[in-house]
Amino acid sequence: MSADAGSGAAVSDISQRRRHHIRDWVWVGHLGLSFALIVAYVLAADHGFAQSLIFAGANLAAVVAILTGIRLHRPARTLAWSLLAAGQVLYLIGNVYWYVAPAAEQLQTVFPSPAAEIYLLSYLLSAIALLQLIRARRAGGDWSALLDALIVTIAFTSINFVLVIAPLLDATQLSRYAQILAGVYPFFDMIFLVLAIRLFFGTARPCASLLALAGWAASLFVADSFYGIEQVQGVEQDGDLSFLGYLLSFLFLGVAALHPTMRRVAGEREEAHAAGWVRLLALALCGLAVPVLVVQSVRHGQRIEPIVLACASAIMFVLLMLRVSDLLSKIVASGRREQGRLQRFLDAIPVGVDVREAGTGQPVYVNGVARRILGYDPSRFTSPDQLPNLYTSGTGEPFPPDRFPINKARQGHVASVDDMAVERDAQRRHLRVVATPIRDGEQVQYVLTAFADITDEREMAEELRQLSVIDELTGVNNRRGFLLAARTEIASAREAHRPGVLLFIDLDGLKRINDSHGHSVGDEALRATARLLRANIRRRDVLGRIGGDEFCVLLTEAGTLADADLWAARLRDQVARHNESVPQEQRLAVTVGATVFDHHTPGSVEELIARADTAMYQAREQTGGQQPDGPVRMFGRHRTSRYHRPSGR
Repeated sequence: MSADAGSGAAVSDISQRRRHHIRDWVWVGHLGLSFALIVAYVLAADHGFAQSLIFAGANLAAVVAILTGIRLHRPARTLAWSLLAAGQVLYLIGNVYWYVAPAAEQLQTVFPSPAAEIYLLSYLLSAIALLQLIRARRAGGDWSALLDALIVTIAFTSINFVLVIAPLLDATQLSRYAQILAGVYPFFDMIFLVLAIRLFFGTARPCASLLALAGWAASLFVADSFYGIEQVQGVEQDGDLSFLGYLLSFLFLGVAALHPTMRRVAGEREEAHAAGWVRLLALALCGLAVPVLVVQSVRHGQRIEPIVLACASAIMFVLLMLRVSDLLSKIVASGRREQGRLQRFLDAIPVGVDVREAGTGQPVYVNGVARRILGYDPSRFTSPDQLPNLYTSGTGEPFPPDRFPINKARQGHVASVDDMAVERDAQRRHLRVVATPIRDGEQVQYVLTAFADITDEREMAEELRQLSVIDELTGVNNRRGFLLAARTEIASAREAHRPGVLLFIDLDGLKRINDSHGHSVGDEALRATARLLRANIRRRDVLGRIGGDEFCVLLTEAGTLADADLWAARLRDQVARHNESVPQEQRLAVTVGATVFDHHTPGSVEELIARADTAMYQAREQTGGQQPDGPVRMFGRHRTSRYHRPSGR
């Protein structure tokens, strides 16, 4: 069964490839058929009815080719190709009335044809089809292609009338209606040709289907032009060269519909501003053609030409005005699109934007982000210093108006501040504000102020700072944090000629606690020590854990070793109370070394720590490792290196 399924899949694959092959090369069959019909038409020169049937057959082949192409290739704009098919059906009906029926009775074709209105309707449908294809290739589509085609066609028709048709009118036997029809058909053909050429705009490499459409329009234009001239001259014969032009038009139209590239005719997008200057130059020359012909005809004393050209000039004027209006509307629409796109860009960035006139401060543009950041619409205020709810960060003071960055930007300088805060929803949000001048030549015309909410950035920076200076286990300063804070306090004390005391505290027996009871008990001992030390210092004092079991305290409001004794006595009492409330393994004992400094004391914070550390070891040595003073033992040292034993030692 699997073998049958595999065989069926192979057959299906072969069948699909065959269909694709037929689809890609069916246009060659139409090309061969059309050439055969053209040759047969020429060979049947003496058989009018046979020629008429061949002519109608070629027309019918074009209809079948369009319908087949729609089914095989499924183009993007089926309606446009369907209109072309409908136009050819009407053309075929007209040919039966105009050509086949008289030939069956062995009569010559007459002009104007009884099917003239059918032909005109066929031409109208074909023009609409080409417009549909052009609009499909343009983003958004427009009718400028029709205006361009009409302008070029009016100019061509005027030239053709003055130089070709008018000289023949005096000798023609045609009625006025027939004379008009003789010019109308080339008029439509020129529209086809211009529209077909218009399809090439914005195409880097024209496809075969586009070339075939251009060939259809060109052959139809040439055939109708020759046919019209022959009718005016009264020398037209059925089966002459103009009829071969019609047969070629059927050939090209069928190839355009059957070629695989017919999907690209409406599927490709036209490039922006394609052939812009070429098109405008051509339209300008067309606009000049009619006035030049008017002047030329008046100089030669002609009568009918000035009347016709005056009408053509009026039509040309209206068309040019419509085209100019179309161009202006496109420019305005393009400007609005660019403005909308810029506004979307400015609204998308996470920064508030406020643009104001440099001289008056009048708002020009404010994006939605600025409104969200500030909590109100700043465009309601004509001057930035009128903006409410702005404060200096970290204070309750209103932000000084003279510090607004816009003031410097008006003078041509980029200015910024990052200590501004806005109160919004009962919360303070930190802002970074940057003002940039926008110049017109040397003069500052506008100032662009950008607001950025940096609250999260500030909070993250504070978190990082905390991580870098705070000991995670105990919550007090780590070594880096202690050194930074101690340097600041010591510098301040020296500047104020104020003495101070630096204490070095060592938690005794931490290694024994860790080894005997585990690190969790040791960690709790460190946390308890930090809590007791924090409870025994003032607000401006600095506390830090600078090592594994080592702490430092900077007493900013103590200046003698006696003050250090008092501090140690308070700590001793607090440690004793702590030890009474905890199990034996959690009881604490610390050794303290102290050193006094004042504005004459040389050295850095590190040197003070080293001296206090030395005093701590001396306290431990003098007590022989025991705690005669209870859980806290202490030794003090003056800045002059003179040892001091506190009272009770």
